[in-house]
Amino acid sequence: MIHFVVYWLLCILVLFISVADRTLGLNEDANMTVKVSSCIEKERQALLKFKADLIDIHDILNSWSNKEEMKKLCCFWWGVTCDFTGHVTDLDIAEFQFGGKINPSIKVLKQLQTLDLSGIDFQSNHIPNFLGSLTNLQHLDMSNANLSGPIPRELGNLSNLNYLDLSGNSLVGSIPVSFGALTSLVTLDLSTNQLGGVIPHQLENLSNLSILNLSVNLLRGSLPDFTKRTSLVILSLAHNFLNGSIPDLTGYESSLVELDLSSNQFGGELPNSVGQLSNLEYLNISSNSLHGVISDLHFLNLFSLIYLDMSLNSFSFKLSSRFRVPFQLKIINLKSCKLGPSFPVWIKSQIDFKDLDISSAGISDRIPVWWFWDRLEGRVPRLPSSLASLNLSGNKFKGNLSFLCHIDGELTLIDLSNNSFSGSLPDCWSQFQNLVVLDLSNNYLSGKIPHSFRLLYQLEALYLRKNSFVGELPISLSNCTNLRFVDLGENKLSGTIPSWVGERLTRLYVLVLRSNMLSGNLPTQICRLYNLHILDLSKNRLVGNVPRCFRNFTSMSSSRRSEDYLTNHTYYSYLSIFLPPVISKLNPKMVPQEFIDNALVAWKGTDRSFRRSNLELLKIIDLSNNNLSGELPIEITRLVKLVSLNISFNKLHGELPKDIGMLTSLESLDLSRNQFSGKIPSSLSELHGLAVLDLSYNNLSGKIPSGTQLQGFNSSSYEGNTLLYGPPLTPISGPTPGTTIDDEDDTDLHGGDDDFWNSYYMGMGSGFAVGFWGICGLIFLNHRCKHFLFASLSLAKDWIYVTVVVLFRKFKRFLASLHS
Repeated sequence: MIHFVVYWLLCILVLFISVADRTLGLNEDANMTVKVSSCIEKERQALLKFKADLIDIHDILNSWSNKEEMKKLCCFWWGVTCDFTGHVTDLDIAEFQFGGKINPSIKVLKQLQTLDLSGIDFQSNHIPNFLGSLTNLQHLDMSNANLSGPIPRELGNLSNLNYLDLSGNSLVGSIPVSFGALTSLVTLDLSTNQLGGVIPHQLENLSNLSILNLSVNLLRGSLPDFTKRTSLVILSLAHNFLNGSIPDLTGYESSLVELDLSSNQFGGELPNSVGQLSNLEYLNISSNSLHGVISDLHFLNLFSLIYLDMSLNSFSFKLSSRFRVPFQLKIINLKSCKLGPSFPVWIKSQIDFKDLDISSAGISDRIPVWWFWDRLEGRVPRLPSSLASLNLSGNKFKGNLSFLCHIDGELTLIDLSNNSFSGSLPDCWSQFQNLVVLDLSNNYLSGKIPHSFRLLYQLEALYLRKNSFVGELPISLSNCTNLRFVDLGENKLSGTIPSWVGERLTRLYVLVLRSNMLSGNLPTQICRLYNLHILDLSKNRLVGNVPRCFRNFTSMSSSRRSEDYLTNHTYYSYLSIFLPPVISKLNPKMVPQEFIDNALVAWKGTDRSFRRSNLELLKIIDLSNNNLSGELPIEITRLVKLVSLNISFNKLHGELPKDIGMLTSLESLDLSRNQFSGKIPSSLSELHGLAVLDLSYNNLSGKIPSGTQLQGFNSSSYEGNTLLYGPPLTPISGPTPGTTIDDEDDTDLHGGDDDFWNSYYMGMGSGFAVGFWGICGLIFLNHRCKHFLFASLSLAKDWIYVTVVVLFRKFKRFLASLHS
């Protein structure tokens, strides 16, 4: 009786909750199902088998049990929903730390309408074909689930499906043509996989499709006719290899909200019909091969547009002076588009933007007064205070930087490089505590680096190269402990390299101080920069020894792969608050932007710029053109991943390390214009990847080690070493007459006769042996010869004895006569 009462109380409670949900608006599904306590026994067993193949380390599915008290409550199991008949209709166990695989028992759940397994680690298993038998499925989400392999064509049997999300996996192969049968589909998200091939034309049958996201795959070919589906709200095909032209967008006037075709290979001109998309809020066609003129027609009816990115194409903007753009943009990215030479007038109306990039736009004009809210003293007026990032690089702007002091603290990036700004830096950097990247390189700025730099706690990249800054390296930079990239080269900085560079800036992977007036010894603390990839201290006035602790540069000595984030710096544009709810799933709350480091280094005799993957692999030490002395420490041979070593134009002496051949990654070695002595180590010939070698103008001696590697360099690589000889040097460059050389080298003095003399000496030795033993054999075997020989020797002995006695007596008489 008690069990009967409890059962009915639970039923009443479930009914009350379902009515409350409907009343409070917590469930807006017209086909809402209500849980009952007991599910179908066969389906309960299927759920238990499904659980058995899952790894549930946190015991989240502890309610899924065979215990008697839980059997009748299987519709109350965590993540399970049933209808009134006891059939399981929803299975939602997403976003928890499960692992394992999908058990085939799930195909027993014939009435299943929602299956959400997103975020589960399926350990690179394939999507099972039997999911295609769940023909009542309306919602299938297996995103970010560590799935691999092809998409099974059986999923095309799910004719009732209106939501399919397989994004964020490692799926390969092509998009199944059977998807053309999913006519009820509203959302299709296959982004961030490795899908290839062409987009199947069968997708044109999806007349109800509103959201199509195929971005970040390996898709090729042109866009099929599915783009004529006028119900589309979001179309995202970014980061593929799609080509051809962008099709006519007529028909989307009232539907399309987001269009992202960026980072593909589209060519041709942008169709005028894009200007008719009155509801379009997000337009990104950057990083393609598009060209042509952007006219009034392209912007004519874009009343809702807030995000515009047309960068890295070959567009030329020619808007009429009377045309008023109908939108207010939050993000403006027009890098490498031709906007100049005059400052674009249409930007005058854009007063609320958060991010502006018009770098490399061919603008040679001053920043106009009309662009800003009110004018300050000086040549550059005030910028809008709501900026999140500022990129004006690659133009010809002039004046000082006082206008920066009137921007609020939201800025995460300032890039004013490659302009003509002048004057000293303003001391208002304390308001930019969110700043991640500061690039003021290649201008005419001067004065000292301000003390307010000490408050740039988030700064990761600092570019001040090629200006005229003076003074010592300010201790204020020691507070910027997140710095990874520092380039202060080609200025007029003086003083010593402070110890805090190595003690505080331990995350540095690039340190460039070249072409300044720095003096003093190299501090040993610099060896604490374990992540260092590039150390360029060339063209200064440094003295002292090369520290032996250079062996601590573990990134130059180990083969571990550099972190992906190393050369990239992420800054943010606060776009999310302006995006409509329909885009919120496909766009994060903060829109990340990437700044990629650009290192200018001396490489194989010329200044070259390196970015991204090339920069990650580059390992360089350049200490050239200083006054360093002492020996080259043998510890430097431990830097086996070093690619370039330049210590030329110093006063180093002593012998070269014998194990210099351990630097197997070396491609460029310049030790010229020093005082090195002794022989060239033979191990140097083992550097098969060496492309540049300069040992000229030292005191090296002996023969250049044999091997095609060292003989392949021009003689200028060895000139100025008077005691050095051997190919590729001419014989005249060898030892002069009277020079003492050791026996080992004497055999090579006449270069090229080694084989002749070796044969001569071998023949002489063998001839002596044959003659000696031939005579001895003749004496002992022939009695007449033996008698004649010994008789002759006896006569010779007697003649020698008599001759000596007579000569001795004559000599004695001669002495006696002298005495008398």
